[in-house]
Amino acid sequence: MSDIAPKSEHWLPEEEWRKVQRCLPIVCVDVLPIRRQATEIQEIGLILRETPHQGRRWCLIGGRLQYNELLTEGVARELREALGDGFSYSLVGGDEPLTIAQYLPTLGKGELYDPRQHALGMTYAVEMSGSFDPRGEALDFAWFPVADLADMEGIGFGQKPMLIECLRRLGAL
Repeated sequence: MSDIAPKSEHWLPEEEWRKVQRCLPIVCVDVLPIRRQATEIQEIGLILRETPHQGRRWCLIGGRLQYNELLTEGVARELREALGDGFSYSLVGGDEPLTIAQYLPTLGKGELYDPRQHALGMTYAVEMSGSFDPRGEALDFAWFPVADLADMEGIGFGQKPMLIECLRRLGAL
């Protein structure tokens, strides 16, 4: 047992957490912020964060689901932890995830790669407005034109194809 106290009652001490990461798939929520002009999705929001293997990259907002937490509660918590409290949002498509993404710890086994763990990301789209105060793992937050996504570099964890697929499902591409 580690001497380091868990982050909250919902987190394991670091040593135990690393063991779980090596043994079990981890359930996560990923959040794709969108902004519309009239009815068309014009921009997506991404956070700049340190990745465990690529350095600083633009990524979806997200993280692991806590014990006894509804997926939609996880979405709200991850948004607050990354962007503060100065915004409002609404889920696009209701309480169901837009897509389910699988991140694997073996490079080349799938498009999405996370060297720390095998994770299942329940990806939600949210329409957002207000002010954003990047914090926690979010070093910055920015909006990117949907039209520029295909040529965009610096997207982490191999998320670009998944972002493009999400936008197709939303009718933006």
